[in-house]
Amino acid sequence: METEKNMEKIVIRELGRKFPRKTNSWLRRAITRFRENSVSQLNENTWIVKGNPRLGDKYPNYMVRFKDGRYYCTCFESSWGSRRKSDVCTHVAAVILYREYSRLMEPIYAAVISMECLGDYYLDVLDSEVNVIKQVKTLNNNNIMPKYRVTYIITSNDPKTTKIRYVCNEEIKEEEVVLSLTKKYVIETTRDQANYE
Repeated sequence: METEKNMEKIVIRELGRKFPRKTNSWLRRAITRFRENSVSQLNENTWIVKGNPRLGDKYPNYMVRFKDGRYYCTCFESSWGSRRKSDVCTHVAAVILYREYSRLMEPIYAAVISMECLGDYYLDVLDSEVNVIKQVKTLNNNNIMPKYRVTYIITSNDPKTTKIRYVCNEEIKEEEVVLSLTKKYVIETTRDQANYE
């Protein structure tokens, strides 16, 4: 339950970032559609969104398609369709939430390396087939010997053991790191925690 709430927060925050000028009413309606599980996927680029009379829907279902890098909804064909077409309707927003939530549920292989270093730091991943997310936080205000918390998140779609070489606290080390199976939301949560600690 806690995991689902965290994932929901992540996808809602992303929707707000994608559409910063949307009203709170628009965001609430999109979230309501998403939370009521009104979205079902028909194929890779087509979804059905159940209509909700409380949200002003006149039809039992709306079809949303993604084509040529754009979303299209059958509500575009209604009386307010031209306005909705130039904007983004909440049916489309619910599909965006659904897709992002589904993406976060996908499996991924990952390892998190976190270290506190005085002065210089460096990490080299000796495998070009993995992705590396680097986050750095300064822990003091000492210009001569700054202290950093450095977090590296290494990910791959396949199971891997990869070599890393790093410098921290004037030590040079080389290790093998095993990427373990997890879900993408764990990576997002770890990245968020590293940003806010």
